[in-house]
Amino acid sequence: MAKRIIFYTLFVFWSMGFFSGQDAFARILGEDEKLIWVGTGAFNDGFYDIAEKQFSQFLRDYPEHGKLYDICYLLGKTLYLKEKLKESRSIFLKIINENKAFDYTEYTLFWLADIELRFGNNEGARRYLVSILNRYPKFEGMDRVYYYLGLIDVGSNRTSQAGSHFKKVSLASKNNELIQASHFWLGILSYKQNHFEEAAGFFKTMMSDLKPASPPFFKYALLWLGETYLKQGKFDEAKNIYGTFNERFKEDVVIPEVLWKMAFCDYRIGHFKEAIETLQSFKPQAKDSPLLLFTHYLLGEIFLQSSDHPSSIKELNLIFTKSKENPFWGIAFLSLFWNHMQQNDLSGAHKVFQRLQKLNAFDDEKAVLQWLNGEIAFLEGRITDSLPYYFNVLNTNYREKALYRIGKAYFYDNKFREAITNLDILLLEFPNSPNIEESLFIKGECFSQSGNWNQAFEAYGLLAQKDKYPHWKLFALTQTGNIYLSLKENWEAEKAFKKVVEDFPHHPLATHAAFQLGKLFFKQNSILESIHYYSMILKGGRPEWLGGTYFSLGEIFYQQGKHDKAFKSFEMALRYLQESSPWFFLTHLEIGNLQRKNGKYEEAKRSYLTILNQAKDEELKKAASELLRYIEPK
Repeated sequence: MAKRIIFYTLFVFWSMGFFSGQDAFARILGEDEKLIWVGTGAFNDGFYDIAEKQFSQFLRDYPEHGKLYDICYLLGKTLYLKEKLKESRSIFLKIINENKAFDYTEYTLFWLADIELRFGNNEGARRYLVSILNRYPKFEGMDRVYYYLGLIDVGSNRTSQAGSHFKKVSLASKNNELIQASHFWLGILSYKQNHFEEAAGFFKTMMSDLKPASPPFFKYALLWLGETYLKQGKFDEAKNIYGTFNERFKEDVVIPEVLWKMAFCDYRIGHFKEAIETLQSFKPQAKDSPLLLFTHYLLGEIFLQSSDHPSSIKELNLIFTKSKENPFWGIAFLSLFWNHMQQNDLSGAHKVFQRLQKLNAFDDEKAVLQWLNGEIAFLEGRITDSLPYYFNVLNTNYREKALYRIGKAYFYDNKFREAITNLDILLLEFPNSPNIEESLFIKGECFSQSGNWNQAFEAYGLLAQKDKYPHWKLFALTQTGNIYLSLKENWEAEKAFKKVVEDFPHHPLATHAAFQLGKLFFKQNSILESIHYYSMILKGGRPEWLGGTYFSLGEIFYQQGKHDKAFKSFEMALRYLQESSPWFFLTHLEIGNLQRKNGKYEEAKRSYLTILNQAKDEELKKAASELLRYIEPK
């Protein structure tokens, strides 16, 4: 654009006959032409005071001159270069308003836009730039038009339009610095839209030209690239970027903050020693820095994670002594609380809790500690003690979790009505809660233990329809089968247990269901069905079920008169049964009976005596005693 202005002044000289020879020039030069000649020469040589004087004199003396608007343009540009922006704007506006056919209207509009930008009148500048865009598509300064429009759109938060204009700069321009500046702003726009990968791409295109003498946006692109990596959680890459900045711009005013960011990266990477050294060295030079409190907090966190609790507590307490109440107080209290908890210092933790509760602010942090105290009491089995803490957070962001915990706590406390009430509120207010399935199951258990079978079946039925967390469906089906079994509604129990076996064949509860099905079919005299399910258990090989299963198979074979098979099954049962098992002494009883039938009275007697000497079940002992009377010696 500067070349165009020089060409323009040369054209003025040519039109005056300047190159036709000095003698001829001296003879024909009029007063108007002298003013133009001296003014344009001074303008080209950078003597703007002289140029302004000559051009202004020309306008006063020759208001009707044919080159009036050409000289107006040169005067406007002279005033612009002298930072006399108001006077420059007035001259350019004179051209726009009075000469619609001016050959350099697009340049006039551009300088008007530039002046309006410098005055902060972005929308005024935008109107001039859009006019150039619409009326002069071949304007040689179109790259700067796009760039300025992009800047204006950034200021007006028109993100999409800004990005579009900056992208057009690369297509329209051969000016590498302008292209890089556009990439910088495209990176900023991407960063603000959380498109961090895209932002990093734009910032990285500028790194090849990075050097100490680079324009400011080059080096700040490096800082923004570091910030972008931080947002992505790429702490190694971020640290390397900040390290590069520190090496190339050692005297920059932001170096202390850059070093702090490097320490933060070390902390997140797990290089605690390096982070501590950098942060400790940062403290003396950061007395007035807003990062000072964050430094104390970060050191407190590092020491906490390193189990250096005295150092952590010392750093965190400095936040309270060096500042008035501020947001760092809240998170510092949370870290102090954890320091005391990790040392099993319940008294110290309680004091921190009480200090925080007395403050007027920090509702979020207060809720966190209320919740944590409730969780600690709950997980320690102090169910009643946990409830007040949960009730205290019902009107906070913890409401959903609190309703769930309150319902569960009341269930454990056998207060089934209260449990159901809170769980119903949870189901109503938070239908998408991750605890919905467990809450339905607990609700079913509450009804079940209260003897409200229909409501229990309804809760279990709703749960059986959900597949998000299949194990709760499994529990619901199992409990449904167990309840129907206890109510002697064997057909319904059979359906539930079969569903368990079909849908969850490899789960331990499928073995339980198969065992119950084996018993049900045995009672119905469906021997083949019964053996099918017992065989399924044997193939599964779960030792805790093998004793009872072998006993049940022995019973089947005994009933069928297959005494040898029955005896072998009972013997196998004893390999897996413990004395605490209800089948242990029953198995001895049946073995005794088989031995007695086979005439092996001594063996039978030993089995009966085992029951009499070790069993606690009086009915079983009575039966063994009666059977002993029938044994006759050989």
